[in-house]
This record gives sequence, C-alpha cells and structure tokens, in this order.
Amino acid sequence: MPAKNYSAKGQEKGNEALAQLKERLKSRSLSGVYLFSGDEPFLIDYYVNEIKKLVLGDEPQSLNLVTFENKIDISQLIDVCDTFPVFAEQKLVLVRNSGLFYSKSRKEEPENPEDNAQKEGGEPKEAVPAGNKAQEELKNYLPDIPETTCLVFVESQVDKRLGLYKQLVRHGLAVEFNRQGPRELAAWIVKGLKTMGKTITDEAVQYLVLVSEPSMYTLKNELMKLDAYTGDRKEITLADVKLMATTTIKSVIFDLLDAVSARDAGRALVLLNDMLALKEPEQKILSMLSKQTGELLKIKMLLNQRATQAQINAYFQGKHPYALKMLQNQAQRMDETYLRALLKNCCQAEVSYKKGLIDVNTALEVLLATIKG
Repeated sequence: MPAKNYSAKGQEKGNEALAQLKERLKSRSLSGVYLFSGDEPFLIDYYVNEIKKLVLGDEPQSLNLVTFENKIDISQLIDVCDTFPVFAEQKLVLVRNSGLFYSKSRKEEPENPEDNAQKEGGEPKEAVPAGNKAQEELKNYLPDIPETTCLVFVESQVDKRLGLYKQLVRHGLAVEFNRQGPRELAAWIVKGLKTMGKTITDEAVQYLVLVSEPSMYTLKNELMKLDAYTGDRKEITLADVKLMATTTIKSVIFDLLDAVSARDAGRALVLLNDMLALKEPEQKILSMLSKQTGELLKIKMLLNQRATQAQINAYFQGKHPYALKMLQNQAQRMDETYLRALLKNCCQAEVSYKKGLIDVNTALEVLLATIKG
C-alpha cells in the first residue's frame, strides 16, 4: 500500500483556503472568522491590510476597528463582536497573538466518535489537547458571529488538533502563510519591480533570490535599494545586484569559491575576513566550505564522465538552478586532483579543530593559505 503524502495534502488545503480568501476579497464578502498564521509576516500583513481596506474603506483609524493584543478577555471579545458597527455595514475585530489556538494543557479523548477509531495496525490515535475555559467559550461562540462582524486572528502558534481550531475551520477560514520558494520569490520580485517601472535580468533575479534571506520584507528592502540606485535606468542587472544587495554568508561563500577556483589565496583570506565580519560562526563557515567543495568535486566528476545536463540536474535535484549553474562554472575552472586535495584539506582542518589541536579560525586561515597560485 503506497504511503500517503500528508504534506502534499496539507499544502493543497492551504492553497484552497488562500484561494477562498482571495475570492472573498474579490467579491467583497468578508463576514465571519479568519485565522492567519505562518512564518511569512509580509503575506500576513498584506492580507490583513487588504481586509482593513475593504471593511474600513478610507478610514484606517475608524471606530469600526477594534484591536486586541496578547492575552484577552473572552467575554469582552464576544461583546465587541456582538456590537453593531458605527454608521457602516461591517466592523473589523483584529486579534493578535492571543494564544487561544495553542495549548499546553492536559490531553483528552477526541470529541468526535469517528476520532476514536484506531489507526491501521491497532495503534490508538494521538490524543488531542483539551481546550481551556476561554477556548471552549470561543469555540461555542464561533457559529453565532453576526454578519456585521469580521473577526481576524493573527497567531504565531497554532495547534490544529484543538477543538477550537477545528470549529474555526468549519465556520471560517484558516490560512497559513509560509515562506515562499525560489520560483515564487523570483516571480514576486519581477512583479514588484514592474510596479516601480523597472525590469530585471533573469540572471540578476535568480542571484538575488539565491543569496538573500527568503523573507519578503528583506527582499522588498533590496528592491527599494536597487530602485533608488538605478534611478532613471529601467533595467537592473546582475552587477547592480552584486553591488547593492546586502552581503550574506551565501553571497560571500560563492565569491570565496571563485577565489579558490582561481587559486587566489590572498583574495580568499580577504573574503574569509568578510564572512567573519558578518559575525558568522567559524564552524559554520568551515562546514559550508567543506560542503560546497564536496559538491564541486561531485560536479567535476560528472563533467569528466560526460554526464548530460539532465543527469546533473537529476543528481542535484532540489538545488537552486542558479546555484547549480554557478557551481558548474566554478567546477569547470578546476581539475579533479585539485578539488580532491582541497576537500582533503577541509576534512583535516575539521578534524584538527574538533580534536582541539588548533582553533577554528586558525584552521580556516591555514586551509585557505594552502591554495596555490
């Protein structure tokens, strides 16, 4: 019997909830209850603001906006939801980080009869956490939220086993906004720059996604810098991104490997100091250098065996396409013997450091100083 892909199902449900939210925004029908969570605050803030614009119009500080923060009084929340809006069709009640959708309390048996069914093999299903008094009170209230109220929860922690969460899904929408993948971020960057009247080369956008943190707020700041730097010039190039993008360990490690491929020990040591200036742990730098060197050697061996691009892509499945392209370019400039020796030196540096024979900073300097010009 094939294994079930629960992660794919979860993603499918998440996409469905987001599609429903977009449809409700489009049709201007937003009554009911919503739960926003996830690790991408940019998207959460964006959709909260879209709801604000629709419900409150041009009055963001309207009397019809009530905000709760952190621990709240459930009776007060229910009273506010039951109160009619002031000279408007709807009111918005926004609740942030209430903790109502997370519980460390004792566990209880599932409330639904079908939840008592056992898993295949006779193992009992995982018990669900019991809701506290406030959670139970809100759970009982959710079906009765008036159409004049739009209730939005923004939570950092959500336990999907809770009866309150399941009740919200029955009577509202729970949307999880997680970090976007490289392809989605690249498309979002192109779209964002278009609204600024700019274009960006494919190589530049791929590099920006590769070396930046996968945070949309971080990338938004990068786009604003690039827009200001290029001025009236419409196209943003790879050179612009390399000059203006915030330096990260990912960007410096590629530059470091370029110096290694050129056997430029002096340049490599300068870049090492750049990484240390980023307050990156030396152990992390050594580990990344070893890993990247190992990947370079694998690529070089595949190239020497005349592997096709499709075969190389399959071997490095899941790796960012631009990162793979950069590694291939670097591998082509090195010979296999040199890469084997470099990887051996990396391993020796790690062993010496872990045995306490040398501190990690000195180990890195000695390693890079062995690069022959």
